[in-house]
Amino acid sequence: MKRYLPWLMVGGVLMAILMAACGGDGGEPSPPATAEATPTPAGPPFSFEGPVGIDLTTYGVFHKQGEQVQFTILVAASEPITLYYRTTQRYDIVVTDSEDKEVWRWSKDKSFSQVLEQVSLGANEWLTFDELWDQRGNDGQPVPLGNYRVTAISTHCDASYENCDKLSASGTLQIRAS
Repeated sequence: MKRYLPWLMVGGVLMAILMAACGGDGGEPSPPATAEATPTPAGPPFSFEGPVGIDLTTYGVFHKQGEQVQFTILVAASEPITLYYRTTQRYDIVVTDSEDKEVWRWSKDKSFSQVLEQVSLGANEWLTFDELWDQRGNDGQPVPLGNYRVTAISTHCDASYENCDKLSASGTLQIRAS
């Protein structure tokens, strides 16, 4: 048994790492997007100019064909601010191909309640949204191998409910053969 103890310890550490990467629950899907602010004394995990910023994480550049691609969007405030929304939609995600043609939009065929809402963020608070893309286009078909640009857009507006969808962040990814 003693000779297996180091391997059991390594296995335990690897299991803890995998559980943390999967949300701590052994592989369940990411929790749904939340409109509750997350405070931290250290500030947002990315830098930006102005009172509000956005960040997009694609969890790597290279993705195997057919695997789910996870996106995380953070909308953060450096000072107290109120974000105004015309609907219950808080963000959008758009994937375009190398010719800048839209191949997938998260909000396509979704409906959102038409309500005026406000979300207040304090200094160093942020909203977190997690989504998965199954590598299918707006037509429901698998997208071809290649390079893609992913753009996350915050749908908030100014106080007069105008100038919406102005804050975005982009990244690139490549879909490779399995």
